[in-house]
Amino acid sequence: MGGLFTVLAVLAAGAASVYFITSPMGMRLIRKKSVSTILKGVQALQRSSPQAPLHEIYYSLAEERAQQSTWLAEANYVDVLREAGCFDPRTALRPEQFAELMASVEEKIQLQASGGVK
Repeated sequence: MGGLFTVLAVLAAGAASVYFITSPMGMRLIRKKSVSTILKGVQALQRSSPQAPLHEIYYSLAEERAQQSTWLAEANYVDVLREAGCFDPRTALRPEQFAELMASVEEKIQLQASGGVK
């Protein structure tokens, strides 16, 4: 009887987690975490290469993230960011804007990969 209760509790917790993650509030929280992670990556690269221009730092970070994720690599992530002007020295965004854009592109790619958006 105790085992059945444990299984039901785990299923309920899993369902609640899925519901939260797919809710608007859950998506905002995940997006905020992604933006924060990207911004920390930009700042770390700026500290390690203080003379590097922002557009080169952005390119390095995008390459690194694409290499760590097959779904980003398969979606030509770096090319999408290039087309958005992220690596052009004349149009390089502020780090906060870049992090928002990068998180948005990643979110769209992930939704497409999961079949959520065409």
